[in-house]
Amino acid sequence: MKIENSLAKRLVLSLIPLLLLSSVYAEDKKKNEEKKPDTVTIKTELLKVEVKLKGFFEAVETSEILIRPEAWSGMSITKAAGHGDHVAADDLLLDIDKRKIDVAIEDLELQIISAKLALAQTEASLETMRKSVPRDLESAKRAAEEAEENMQRYLEIDRPETIDDIEQQVEGARHGLLYQQEELDQLEKMYKADDLTEETEEIILTRARHGVKAAKHRLEKAISGQDHAMNVLLPRQTIDMREAQQAAALALERAEATLPASIKEKELGYQKQQVDLQKMAKKLTRIKDDRKLMTVRAPHAGTVYYGQAVRGQWPDATAKGKTLVAGASVQPGSVLMTVVRNENLVVRATAEEKQLVDLHPGDSVAVTPAAIPGEKLAGSIKSVSSIPVSPGKFDVQIDVELDEQANRIVAGMGCSAVIEVYRHPSAILVPKAAVAEEGDAEEEYVYLVDGKDKKKQRVRVGRTVGDRLEILRGLNPGDKILAKNPD
Repeated sequence: MKIENSLAKRLVLSLIPLLLLSSVYAEDKKKNEEKKPDTVTIKTELLKVEVKLKGFFEAVETSEILIRPEAWSGMSITKAAGHGDHVAADDLLLDIDKRKIDVAIEDLELQIISAKLALAQTEASLETMRKSVPRDLESAKRAAEEAEENMQRYLEIDRPETIDDIEQQVEGARHGLLYQQEELDQLEKMYKADDLTEETEEIILTRARHGVKAAKHRLEKAISGQDHAMNVLLPRQTIDMREAQQAAALALERAEATLPASIKEKELGYQKQQVDLQKMAKKLTRIKDDRKLMTVRAPHAGTVYYGQAVRGQWPDATAKGKTLVAGASVQPGSVLMTVVRNENLVVRATAEEKQLVDLHPGDSVAVTPAAIPGEKLAGSIKSVSSIPVSPGKFDVQIDVELDEQANRIVAGMGCSAVIEVYRHPSAILVPKAAVAEEGDAEEEYVYLVDGKDKKKQRVRVGRTVGDRLEILRGLNPGDKILAKNPD
């Protein structure tokens, strides 16, 4: 019994190494099996590539409402249509307070009346001046000529005659004294020789002596007058005559220089008044035209949107709503509101730069309104912008057919657009990792697997779909390739 147990122990001990070797072999086999590369069996499938865009419905027919006055500023609102109001053609959209502009128009009309009167007065004055200036010039010439003639006569005739007269007066006075003295002397001799009474003699002699005395006085007065005339009166008269001559000459010179210029100045003033009057008339016309702008009516039926559409959206509608209230100021030239016809809409979408290659005018589009998620509207691309509307973004316009169920759609609502840009019913797709490039020509290839063997297979790659590549040539259904290219 002991021998049997001993044999059993030896047998067990001899089997343990075999069991250990068997376990190690099985583990190695499992690891080898796990290290086998993954493969992909080629098969065909439907390949459909879609471009998805976000956009907004935009009205084809819109009318922006703004006020752009030429002359008037400082406008304030009295009444404005509300955002979302439905209006008919000629309905009131906006009314501006006209009290201040009416006062300005009245003041300007009065200014024009006054300016016309002033212009008429200037015209009459100018006409009178045109007639009077030639006469005034002629008078000045005549006065200068007369002064010259008077001066010439004075120097050649009047002054010498005056001097001669004075000298004659002095000479006459001297002779008169001489005559009186001689008479007195004769009387005195005579009365000494005759027998006349002393009384008569005395009377006659007294008279003669008085005559001599008077003659002496006249001579002295004549000499004094001569001296005064020669030294005072005649020099003064000469100066006066010369000054009169010079004054007349200066008056003529001044008249010749200023009178024609005064006509020109008057004419320029008249022209300026005409221009000013024309400016006032034009200003009045512009202000009256501006007044007509202050009552704004709908150009056509539609819906009122506050602000201005920007690529199908209304970014400033809320801000405009705060300013389109009674008493608020109006910014000239700014779009205040827009009248929109919602019957005819298009879609304004935005595409990324990388999507442009797949977008072409005429491509079919499926449009889904955000307000009707289950509705798909048929459409087509109308245009794609050639320049970006923002960095990396391009504008896409889409014509869309609106059915009866889409009558709730209005401008400004959002939507999504799907464009099927590629379809292949039996496309071959492989993982990107399975394809590698080779050579300067960058030719692509994969590894075909045939049992334990693998070999390079050149392929032509088409579109990229996520993490897979479309194979246009080089593989057939049933081929097996490495899922990850070892190169």
